[in-house]
Amino acid sequence: MGLFKVAPPVPKDELDWLVACFAWLRRVLDDEGRKIEAVLPGNAALAEATTASELFAIVQQQCEMADWPCHLERIEDEQSRSDPAEVQLDSRPLGTFSYEGEGEGYVIRYSASLLRKPDNLVATFAHELSHYLLEGRGVPPGGPDLVEHATDCCAAYLGFGVFLANSARHFEQWTDGAWQGWRSSASGYLSEQALVTATALAAQLNAHDADAIEAQLKPYLQRDFRRASKAIARDYPALRDTMADLDLRAWNFA
Repeated sequence: MGLFKVAPPVPKDELDWLVACFAWLRRVLDDEGRKIEAVLPGNAALAEATTASELFAIVQQQCEMADWPCHLERIEDEQSRSDPAEVQLDSRPLGTFSYEGEGEGYVIRYSASLLRKPDNLVATFAHELSHYLLEGRGVPPGGPDLVEHATDCCAAYLGFGVFLANSARHFEQWTDGAWQGWRSSASGYLSEQALVTATALAAQLNAHDADAIEAQLKPYLQRDFRRASKAIARDYPALRDTMADLDLRAWNFA
């Protein structure tokens, strides 16, 4: 039977870290017993939003942060032209979170280019709000070098995993007069496969509709989601109990 064991789409140590990160989030957010709904593309409230501010307010509400003071700012940016034979990797940050002092308070900035990609904007808002949510709550399993990775994990934990997984990689064709080519971009810190696995963890933890989630993922990520779901069900059949009993000190947590 071992020959036919379904492997998760991430290495075992990364799966273990994702479980530890979920356990850490559960504790520092005091979320024991809380059921978090999955937010999927096509969500009625998101579909009705016509501005970035409206979209941000909906993401805030899902994160239970509607009354957290925060100022939203748009960053204007320019797409650079590349050689037509070149594939350009654009890795500029799509959003930032910062505290600007008593005058400005907490500020989340987002790239203006995301206005053409509302699902990617949702993912960015979820990530930056996760920064806000985790501020002052200590370091995640694995130490301070994994803060951004844990922030991605937190956004998936809060129900936005499909948005993050689908927006982690993007390819598009561009034209500029006689010039044309392909541009690729990457966002986030966890890989697509890790984000899909975190989405599967959230699904098992909250009894989400796995079929509905799979249907909203990019086609090439759907198989990874099924693999992750099967591996989690097999290796962590009592996920809630495993998380509650996990000794996070083994991950340099204090």
